[in-house]
Amino acid sequence: MTVSGESDLGGEQLLLPGKLGDPTRVLKTDRRADPRMVAAMAELGFDVAPEPMPVTAESPIEEIREFIAMMEPGYQDAFEMWFAGLPPIENVERRTEVITGLDGNDIKLYIHSPRNASGSLSCVYHVHGGGMVIMSAADTPYVRWRDELAAMGMVVVGVEFRNGAGKLGNHPFPAGLNDCMSGLQWTFDNKTELGISRIVVSGESGGGNLSLAMSLKAQKR
Repeated sequence: MTVSGESDLGGEQLLLPGKLGDPTRVLKTDRRADPRMVAAMAELGFDVAPEPMPVTAESPIEEIREFIAMMEPGYQDAFEMWFAGLPPIENVERRTEVITGLDGNDIKLYIHSPRNASGSLSCVYHVHGGGMVIMSAADTPYVRWRDELAAMGMVVVGVEFRNGAGKLGNHPFPAGLNDCMSGLQWTFDNKTELGISRIVVSGESGGGNLSLAMSLKAQKR
């Protein structure tokens, strides 16, 4: 790979996508971006390059945690604004279950299912995003996601795992992964009570990382 953002593949020079191909690229100049998404992000100034962060990987851990705690409310406010005004989703039942985790801690599970469902349904076990350091399964986008999937005929279990920082921190690895595994084990053990036949593990961003880690950990059991 060259510093110009090109990759040598079989003698051909291919331009790499995104910032790998052009370090100066921002959302509004990325041809892959949906214009509707760009317009929504522009309302919060997310379509341009952000200001340099005051912390780096070399900063003291306490300074990094303080910065994360400071920025978390901004993300939550942005999600609230983006999801405001969406029509409510009906015919969905919601409940919570508190279980004991591998480390003896309480873990809240958010369970959404179709109202008046019959038969055995598929289950999505959802792990929320946030870099494993911010956000909560109770935040607006994840509640909405569980509702939408439940309205489509699935049972959805969202796990409230311990974050590495932010309002649900500070819990170093593998605390969050242990919580996710505990919730998944509970979901599997209660398939009959939940009315489910199969389980799909799903997550975005940091939740995707944890989903992959769960798969690897499960293979070793």
